[in-house]
Amino acid sequence: MIRRLLVLIKLCAIVIVGLSAGQLALHAETVKPAPLDENEYLHGTFELARHLDGFEKPLLSRGEFVISPQNGLIWKTTFPFPGITVLEDDGIFTITPNGDRNAMASGSETLQFVSMISSVLSGNWDTLQSQFDITENAAKSNTWEAILTPNTSSVVATQVNRIVASGDIFVKTVTIEKPSSDQDVITFDDQVVGMLPLPPEFAKLFTDGIPE
Repeated sequence: MIRRLLVLIKLCAIVIVGLSAGQLALHAETVKPAPLDENEYLHGTFELARHLDGFEKPLLSRGEFVISPQNGLIWKTTFPFPGITVLEDDGIFTITPNGDRNAMASGSETLQFVSMISSVLSGNWDTLQSQFDITENAAKSNTWEAILTPNTSSVVATQVNRIVASGDIFVKTVTIEKPSSDQDVITFDDQVVGMLPLPPEFAKLFTDGIPE
């Protein structure tokens, strides 16, 4: 379960920052995601609906996230159970209600993911294209849709069939279709771009954040 959650968070991070920092080849009138600058961060809320084979209703979770090119990603679940996962250069960590940091993943594979996320955040669209075949189209005059199919050599190819993302100046919805009939639908809302420094409640969650 924990491994599936980490994979989901990684995929969401890749899609959010990739489509936020990338240049989508859509019609001229289509609103495109704006690149995140090094001195900016993106904050918003999410709802994850996990559709599992054999279950009539999806399993829901909600929370908020923060993406900072300089720091990494915070994925904070508030419903149905509180939990915080942080992705940064030092690895992937969970943070307990007491503030204890527990390392969940590190090493070359994790560094590869974090490096890829950092490259995408800095505007290196080629990094995402090396992992996925990407097709794009304008869903409406002011929205876009991107379909990402993992390359056979991609590290997520065995766990994901394809990812469908859509939005306007922000990524609004991400659907992750898996080799089974399961799929995750993540809806993002209340997204705001802020200027660094991060608010203390977020900054302290990173390894080099504000001390208590």
